[in-house]
Amino acid sequence: MRSTRAAAVGVTLAGALVLAACGGGSGSSAAGGDCVVKIGSVFSTTGAAAAFGIDGQNSIDMAVKDINAKGFTVAGKQCTFELKSADMQSNPDNMARNAQDLITGFGAHYLIGGDMSPAIPPMVTAAERTGNVMALSVTTSMQNYVAPDKPFFKLSASDDKMVNNGYIPAVTKALPDIKRIAMLMNNDDTGRALADSYVPAFAQNGVEVTQKIFFDPASQDFAAVVNQIPRGSVDGIFIGYNGDGRAAAIMDAALDAGLTKNFITRGISALPGQQRADKIDNYAWLVLGADPAFPSTDEVRDFISRYAAEYEVDPAKVTWFPFTHYDYIAMLAQAMEKAGTTDDVDKVAAALRGASYDGVVQVSFDPSGANTSPMGAGFLTPSGGKVVTFGIS
Repeated sequence: MRSTRAAAVGVTLAGALVLAACGGGSGSSAAGGDCVVKIGSVFSTTGAAAAFGIDGQNSIDMAVKDINAKGFTVAGKQCTFELKSADMQSNPDNMARNAQDLITGFGAHYLIGGDMSPAIPPMVTAAERTGNVMALSVTTSMQNYVAPDKPFFKLSASDDKMVNNGYIPAVTKALPDIKRIAMLMNNDDTGRALADSYVPAFAQNGVEVTQKIFFDPASQDFAAVVNQIPRGSVDGIFIGYNGDGRAAAIMDAALDAGLTKNFITRGISALPGQQRADKIDNYAWLVLGADPAFPSTDEVRDFISRYAAEYEVDPAKVTWFPFTHYDYIAMLAQAMEKAGTTDDVDKVAAALRGASYDGVVQVSFDPSGANTSPMGAGFLTPSGGKVVTFGIS
C-alpha cells in the first residue's frame, strides 16, 4: 500500500469550468467529423438505484461532450463519440433488452454502465453473442469477466485488492477500538461471496465478525434485520453494497434499537454518515476515485461545481459515480489513438491494458487488464471527517 495522505475537509467549491460541447438530444449526444464512435450506456435513471444511475449517465454524457469539443485523432482521422443511453429502471432484468438494442439497433461497439451486479451477466452475454463489443462497468460482478484476452473492464479494483487488501486494513487501523462486528449483506450471490471474503480479511486485522445477516435486497424495513443483533454484542456494524438509501435505513434502525453507533460501509458514500453526524460515533466509507464531500484537489472541486451546474443538481448530493466513469471515456479515446483503430475492439482492449490516464482523477489498468486506480477510506465523526487515500500494486 502506498503512503497515505489526508484530504482537507470543508473546502468551498470553486467556480465552474465552462467547456464548449456538441449538441445532443433524445437521450443521445451527437457527433461529427471523419469518424464517429458509437457508445451505448445503460444506467438506472429511474427507480431505487437512480441516485447512482443518474450520476453515472450524466458523467458519461459530460465526458462525451467534453471530448467532442476537441475531437481526437485515430489513424489520421478526426473522431468524435456518439452516445445513446438506456434506462435500466433499477431492474437488472431490463439489461438484456437494453444492451441488445444498443448493440444491434444503435450499432454500439462499446457499452458502459450497469449499476447493479445482477445486470452484468446479460450485458456481457449480449456483447459476447454479437462479438467485437467492449463492456465496462464499475459493479462488483464485472470482476468475474475481466481477463487478459477479453474486452471486459471493471472501472474499479477487484474486491480482493480494493477492500480486503486496502480498505479493511485502513479502517481497522483508524478505528482500533472496533473489535467485534455484525455484517449485513444483500441475500444474493454477490453478497454471499463478498461476505465469505470479508470475514477472513477482518480476522487478519484483528476484528471478529460475530454475525453474518443476509437480507432481501428489496427490503425497506430493517427493524427486523437489526433486531437479530443482540444489544452489546458488537461494537460496529459493517454494511455491504446496498446503496445510500438502504444504508441510511439500516443505520436508523440500528440507532433506534440502541445498538452500536459505529458503522463501516462499502459501496456507499459519505452522505448517510453526514446526515447522522450528531447521532453516530464513527462512520467509514470506501472512496473510489474521489469523494464529492471531501474534494482533495482543485480539479475535483472544479469538476463537482461544473457537474452540479451543468445538470442542475445539489453538489452535496453528488455520489462517487462520476469519478468512476467520467475519466474512462477520455482513457478509451486515448486507447483508440494508440491502437490506431476505433472499431477493432480487441486492439483497443489491448491498448487499455497497462494504460493510465490523468484527468479529474487518475485511472489505470495493469497489463492483464486489472484496475489499479487509487482509492481511499473516508472517516467521519461528530467533530469532522477526512479521507485517507491509498493505491494498490
